[in-house]
Amino acid sequence: MLKLTRIAAVALIALALLLAVIAIVVSRRAAPEVAALSPQVAGQPRSWLVVEAANALPAGRPIDASDLRIGSAPQAPTSGYGSIAAATGAVPVRDIAAGTALDSSLMAQGYALRLNPGERALALPVDELVAAGNRILPGDYVDVFLNLQAPAGLHTDGQAQARLLLSRLRVLSYGAADSAPGQANVATASAGNDSRAQDISGASSSSGASNGNTPIRSAVLAVPVAQANRLLLGAQQGKLFLALRNPADVGGPDLALFAQPGAVLSARGELSPEQRLALQSPENAAYAGIDSDGLAGRGAARRAPTVHPSSAPRAAPRLDRGIEIIRGDAASPSGSP
Repeated sequence: MLKLTRIAAVALIALALLLAVIAIVVSRRAAPEVAALSPQVAGQPRSWLVVEAANALPAGRPIDASDLRIGSAPQAPTSGYGSIAAATGAVPVRDIAAGTALDSSLMAQGYALRLNPGERALALPVDELVAAGNRILPGDYVDVFLNLQAPAGLHTDGQAQARLLLSRLRVLSYGAADSAPGQANVATASAGNDSRAQDISGASSSSGASNGNTPIRSAVLAVPVAQANRLLLGAQQGKLFLALRNPADVGGPDLALFAQPGAVLSARGELSPEQRLALQSPENAAYAGIDSDGLAGRGAARRAPTVHPSSAPRAAPRLDRGIEIIRGDAASPSGSP
């Protein structure tokens, strides 16, 4: 009987030790969870790491990495940035105060971001004839040819001209078909040329084109700002044709071989050499403009500034001619010394 009592006592001690070990293990596993929940239990809101503005960010200026920092917020932004690198280069659509957590909804998005610096998006009227039989897709490159009828009364009376107006322009959209930059139209590429024409005319819903019964009337091209005037004037004065080209073909005309048309606005005469060099910038060239004569190749020499008679300097009176009477712009002697 004594033996059984001892055995039972040892078994109870071993069971107690086992239960103690199990309790210690369970308490250690539960400790992190309790620690994580403790701030909320204590009434302290949980904080989130966010990318925020270190300085005031003006609207329209790309964000630099030095303008950002990592901060904390009681609530994570709906569409926040995971790192400073991800937010660098974004353009705010409105002023952002320092300390504000950045959100992609505050940044410029959509069509304008597809343009490279120095480009402008221009829409041109198109139909099946002028747009390579509707074989054009967003992301393609085209050459723009101008068919221009010469005005009556000139030595070219009755003669039309056709020439390459602009080379290798990127197509941003064609009709309602649109795609993000660098995004390939997989369904179109795998189906071949017949499906390509079908997709762009709107028969395929996956391409994003308009209904097949709706004719395509416009194409949006990315145009260098200095050449935008030519495209707009060519669309009004003549007829433009889009020629589809291989994107790997980077050839183009050498403009240095040809006389350039004169600008609508003449440069001021007292400009410094640095200012005259600035006249060649794309923005200044676009501001100077081009007229229909320049578009047609007439008046290739740059116009000289017009000097009005009222602004022309008068000659100084000669002392050896006595008294001069100046009437209007003419001077006449009235006597001798």
